Amino acid sequence: MGQGPLDGYPRDPNLRSFRQPALALTQAISPETDPGYVPRLTKVLKLSTATSYRLTIPGAAHLTFMDAPLYLPPVPSIVGSLGRTESPSIVAAATLTFLDTTLRHRPDNLSAVLSGYGDLSVYHPDL
Repeated sequence: MGQGPLDGYPRDPNLRSFRQPALALTQAISPETDPGYVPRLTKVLKLSTATSYRLTIPGAAHLTFMDAPLYLPPVPSIVGSLGRTESPSIVAAATLTFLDTTLRHRPDNLSAVLSGYGDLSVYHPDL
């Protein structure tokens, strides 16, 4: 079974591994923006006992990961620069690809497909 936090932050004070594949979809976050975000998220993804993914979607903003861009004015600072329909389409397509591949055991090359949506980091479990 797959999991996918959407631009979320690992809040559990006792970080634990996932036994199933995990997908984190994020906006671009720099150390200046939030110095702890990427290191903490990376730590969680590396703890996983299954392959995990972090996909940074160019042009995304925090509200990209919900249906807000469909209803709010297309102000890049709150909905990103992807436009009203492009951001929900990219999030839905990447999520569907991840779920189809992991839950339905589709033979797709998940890394290759996901990297078409943005900057992909893949974390393989230590075997």
